[in-house]
Amino acid sequence: MKILVLFTALAVAAVMAGEAVSVEPIEPPTEYNAQWYLSRESEVRCDREGLNVYGSNDCAYLWYRGQPINLCGYDGVEMSIVYSQKTADVGDYCALYLDYDDQHDILVHTFEDTDGLGSVSFMLDDYYGTRDLKIFFVWRSNLIGVDKGFYLHIIDISGVLWGEGNYTNIFTWSSPDDVTGHQSIDMSGMRGNMVCLASEYGTEVDTQGWWAIDNVEVIGDGKSILPLQGGGYGVEDFSSGGWYQDRHGLPGEWEIGTDHVTGDMSGENWQCDSAAHPGSSYQAETLSPWFTVQGLTNKGIEFDTWFSPMDAGDYASFGFYKAAGDHIFFDDFKDLHDWYTDESGDDVAETTWGAIKASF
Repeated sequence: MKILVLFTALAVAAVMAGEAVSVEPIEPPTEYNAQWYLSRESEVRCDREGLNVYGSNDCAYLWYRGQPINLCGYDGVEMSIVYSQKTADVGDYCALYLDYDDQHDILVHTFEDTDGLGSVSFMLDDYYGTRDLKIFFVWRSNLIGVDKGFYLHIIDISGVLWGEGNYTNIFTWSSPDDVTGHQSIDMSGMRGNMVCLASEYGTEVDTQGWWAIDNVEVIGDGKSILPLQGGGYGVEDFSSGGWYQDRHGLPGEWEIGTDHVTGDMSGENWQCDSAAHPGSSYQAETLSPWFTVQGLTNKGIEFDTWFSPMDAGDYASFGFYKAAGDHIFFDDFKDLHDWYTDESGDDVAETTWGAIKASF
């Protein structure tokens, strides 16, 4: 009755304004709100089944319930998703949550509207070592739904180990270079699904040189993209330890120190010092955490440094490894056998204005 009164009032108001209005009969409320279903192979949709509309006040879940997704044993893990989304207003969206022990649901990504197919890639920094990763997609809408909702096509999770993949050199400093102060280096050539920075210092004879670095930040399209030791993204000041090391079978190591202070460097820094560990030869490589640069256009690195060679055989070399990684999990949705769906929200009614609430 309330719906009929509302539309009668609207018609009367329009006539008084000099406009003719034709009010179509309103279909009775239905049980259908936004729901997840396999519309065709490799396409999972969240909308009103068979219609490019969805309800209002929806909350629809898609949960992975298949074989455990084991991330244990990898040093870097990337998740990539191919999808499309078309919403009616800012109150409509699909969000991805991940969970590793049924107690720590973390909002990982909120999807944006696309023009056709789109994709996102991100590192699972908080989930390394997880043996049973849980995946939750949640669609929400709070007003009038009249567009296409969310389409999901591919989920790909890949893992990689430090030192895997192909190496690309950015620069090599050698004697008589003596480089100090802040460095800003273009990294536009850095491409790949997953990458990690690599810094190597070495000597060929028993010398007393060193290479120290500090305050490392990798920036992609204006945002910090290098994971920090303590969590998050930003400037790595090495206050909590170093990165992974590969000594190539020779003596040498990177370690926290405060004795090399020059230019913009101060306090603790990450250094490789042959003076502290004399020997006939000295070489060590340090590798950053893995991160992704996929989809980024402008990439660069900022850091403070002091490279002080003491012999013609001393060098400091900087570059990165890139790797696609091993497939840990892949689903292109031939079916929904490994997925559980749940929908909730108010009933909706079909009108000439689209799908709206059945009551006011």
